[in-house]
Amino acid sequence: MRDPGWTPRGAVSARDEGLRAFFVGTYARMGLALAVSAAAALVVASSPALLAAIFGTPLRWVVMLAPLAMALLLGPVMARSTPEGATGWLLVFAAVMGVTLSSLLVAYTGESLVRALLVTACTFGGASLYGYTTGADLSRAGGILVMAVIGLVVAGLVNLFLQSSGLQFALSGIAVLVFTGLAAWDTQRLKLLYLQGAGDPGQLAAFGALSLYLDTVNLFVALLGLTGERR
Repeated sequence: MRDPGWTPRGAVSARDEGLRAFFVGTYARMGLALAVSAAAALVVASSPALLAAIFGTPLRWVVMLAPLAMALLLGPVMARSTPEGATGWLLVFAAVMGVTLSSLLVAYTGESLVRALLVTACTFGGASLYGYTTGADLSRAGGILVMAVIGLVVAGLVNLFLQSSGLQFALSGIAVLVFTGLAAWDTQRLKLLYLQGAGDPGQLAAFGALSLYLDTVNLFVALLGLTGERR
């Protein structure tokens, strides 16, 4: 008698192929967003006039806080968009984030930036692979990590005014742990959402790319704060 939980081999193969295609699309969108951020950061960092106009005036506060405001509003906007539109909004956000990150290219040495980038790639890759393959349920840890992110944002905003190097170092260390955990959790969450058929795969891939993009960028910034050497 056939096991009621039995699934035809062809159905399993099709599901696995669909899942792989979904993650290829998600990582492709994330990679494109990272490339847009890098390009925007390089354009601003290579122009003394732009640097002076942005970071030498009160406009720097708008540039520093704009990504946070956009991150809070982007979810509902992307939800009302087509998959292509959601991807477009992701790239707009990535460009704004790139302008914000341009100050890091000026503040830190090239060696520090490359080192942090390589460590970020390895750390994110390992965490995301773990989230994809593990049989452990990471949902409970996800709730804790989200609360930790809120705490980091509040403490980071406070430190914009305090300018405490000790507090910033401590926040960077915590952020490395938090965003490494989030990379694993977000990957597992995306896998489950796809397998459950939660929404249009293209739109889900755009949302997933946004989550993984934020994990990667914040991990990079945190590692740079821990290991970077200033010019």
